[in-house]
Amino acid sequence: MLAASPRRFFPSFDDLAARAPWTPLHASCPIRKIPANTLTVAIDGLPFAPTWFGDNFPSGGFPFHSPEDPPSWAQLDERVDVAIVGGGLSGLATAYNMRGRDWVLFDLRDRFGGNAMGEQWNRMPYSLGSAYFMVPDKESELDLLYRDLGVYELARIDAGDGFRVEYADVLLSDLCQDCTPDEIAAMKLYRAAVTDYANNNYPEIPWSDPDMQAFVQLLDTQSFHMSVDTACGGVTPPLLAKALQAYCYSSFGVGWDELSAAAGWNFVAAEEFGRLVLPGGNAGLATLYWKELASVAPRSNGRDRLRAGCLATNVRLEKEGVSLSWRDATGRVRTLGAKHLVYAGSKHIFRHMMPELATIDPEKYEALHQTPTVPYVVVNVLLNRNVPERFYDIFSIHDAQFPMYDESFETDRRITDVLDGTFAIATPHPSADVLTMYWPLPWHTARFTIIQPESFGEYAALAAPQIRRLLTLVGVTASDVAQIRMARWGHAMPYARPGAYAGNLCETLRRPVADRIWFANQDNWLLPAVETCLAEAAWVAANVPS
Repeated sequence: MLAASPRRFFPSFDDLAARAPWTPLHASCPIRKIPANTLTVAIDGLPFAPTWFGDNFPSGGFPFHSPEDPPSWAQLDERVDVAIVGGGLSGLATAYNMRGRDWVLFDLRDRFGGNAMGEQWNRMPYSLGSAYFMVPDKESELDLLYRDLGVYELARIDAGDGFRVEYADVLLSDLCQDCTPDEIAAMKLYRAAVTDYANNNYPEIPWSDPDMQAFVQLLDTQSFHMSVDTACGGVTPPLLAKALQAYCYSSFGVGWDELSAAAGWNFVAAEEFGRLVLPGGNAGLATLYWKELASVAPRSNGRDRLRAGCLATNVRLEKEGVSLSWRDATGRVRTLGAKHLVYAGSKHIFRHMMPELATIDPEKYEALHQTPTVPYVVVNVLLNRNVPERFYDIFSIHDAQFPMYDESFETDRRITDVLDGTFAIATPHPSADVLTMYWPLPWHTARFTIIQPESFGEYAALAAPQIRRLLTLVGVTASDVAQIRMARWGHAMPYARPGAYAGNLCETLRRPVADRIWFANQDNWLLPAVETCLAEAAWVAANVPS
């Protein structure tokens, strides 16, 4: 699927700090500079910023878990060609692909990026959410897109050379250094399977033809756990099993028993070809899109095309086109008419924005209920010194009691990996660094544990001893910590259960309503990947009639 990448330009710290992409033009930029003197609260002796970042859950509840009743509508005061709702990577990419048309883009947050938002501290951008994407084939659509956006001028590649897994407070680069002969043989079979999926039988999602669809659906009959056991000749070696479980928790938000083998191999095989890492993680990609869109002139009525802090609440079909009710930054209700609406947010939200969909298109409405999503937490540790251990990603297994089932994770909540948040800056800051830690929440009621007022303190208390241990692992101490900032994401990642790709669920999720309401997001294919977001944005832009 993927080819070896050309040489990249790795920006130095001083060069990066001077570059325009990381200088916010106004407040809606996906990467935001944090104040020099921010408040902290001591928890277990560590300095935490005293609040969550990322998703905001007012009054301890989820937005859009029920429709507005009655819906708020104002007199129509604007008409556009295309209204795009959702300013994450999917929405930004859709607007980018529609630059020659009359579009507007809404996001409920006060800046764009979705869970690809970031922050900047000491002139160093880092991610609040997603972190990387894969090296594409040369001359592929994604390769050409990344060239146009300037990705390759800023990105650094993690080729996996510095692979590390932490187990029992020791960094390992070989998962089989203490294996039995049978386990060594099983590990070789696993490696052969990964290579075959990567080079010969890559499970494309979305698929490109009926043969690929049949192949994906064949893999989909098993869980990823079952498929890996089969690849290993019957039983996966214990440490490999724990490492793969940590990978699934981190990448999908669920364990390998709950994950379709098609989705599991899609991710694991793609890792073979390298990860593109931008300063700021995927917030760097969102910022490159945002810069291009922010340079487009306002609409003829003088209103901005980019509308952060504007809440889209209700959608309805009209005889010709679509009406959208939204609240501007002051809370005023407004109504916009559009020929087409592109929805680029989580499917669970849309069914509440348009409850009459159950009557208009019951098959589509039912499909929206079949898109499970999971939450996670990201912990950024800002340091007043450099980390001596150079790496990109360390998966943390902790110990032999690593929870191998989703339910057991609830009572033993573990941070599963730590990233070098400044990996894409070739020349380190002389006296500062950022570690980004990923904390999946892979049980079915997990999102309800991060929305209550007391949740911040509970999670900070659980995080503190884990942070101390991981700091020691990479050669720094608690005294080196300037601040810890935690971000929460309530519906960040869709996932594919075994059997999810059978039938026509994905086609139903993707198809438009009445050829006027379109869907561009990763939920269409139940795959939490940047590539899915960008592919769906391109597909929608190519298919929405002028």
